[in-house]
Amino acid sequence: MPHTRLLFFQDANGAAPVWEWLKDLRAGNPKAYAKCVVRIRRLVELGHELRRPEADLLRDGIYELRARLGTVNYRIGLSTSLNLAVF
Repeated sequence: MPHTRLLFFQDANGAAPVWEWLKDLRAGNPKAYAKCVVRIRRLVELGHELRRPEADLLRDGIYELRARLGTVNYRIGLSTSLNLAVF
């Protein structure tokens, strides 16, 4: 299976909310950041085959990546196509 490409949504001002959140998470909680990056890397490797507990379908083609550190659950929303994930 070919790797999944990642695209980060940018608003009209050029801000990419998920990218910014990841940068803030890296500065504030490096362990949580590392867990989220592992999920993103697994998404690149497995694409739409990534399943629970790492990812789950919410509805209407909207998925979430799931990472947990201690009692905190981190969720990253995305939409996927065959080999493309948009955050």
